[in-house]
Amino acid sequence: MGILAIIVISLVALYYLTVYGIPAFRRKTRGRNVVFKTPQEIEADLKAKKDMLLIDIRSETDFYGMFGHIDGAVCLPYGVLRARLTQAADSLAGFRDTPIVLTGLSQEKELYDALDVLKQKGFSNVALLDKSIAGWLRAGFPTVEKNVRKV
Repeated sequence: MGILAIIVISLVALYYLTVYGIPAFRRKTRGRNVVFKTPQEIEADLKAKKDMLLIDIRSETDFYGMFGHIDGAVCLPYGVLRARLTQAADSLAGFRDTPIVLTGLSQEKELYDALDVLKQKGFSNVALLDKSIAGWLRAGFPTVEKNVRKV
């Protein structure tokens, strides 16, 4: 019976890899207890000016780089986010009840790590932008022009 279960699991994994590709397979295996928000949902929330904190965990170079970033997003690279959350006077503590959406590079391991760190620190309403910045661009939504820094 054990060999049959291994064969079935292998066939399901092979199916996901061939039909949906490796990123979708990774999302299925990592995506337990993860909320994904579509680019359309985020765009609607931004237009409606809903209370939300959009955190882009890419480096500043990537944030202001070729693909730009979503208008209203905060650049908070993963290392900086993690450091802030470990400080005694956590600068994000006032956002514990605010919906937070994380974005970065699609299927970036740090996205899932940042999600875990936020949840461990008591942030209950955290989601990932489905397919991250690449999904946002593929959906046809604009980004702030590359190399433009707002002051």
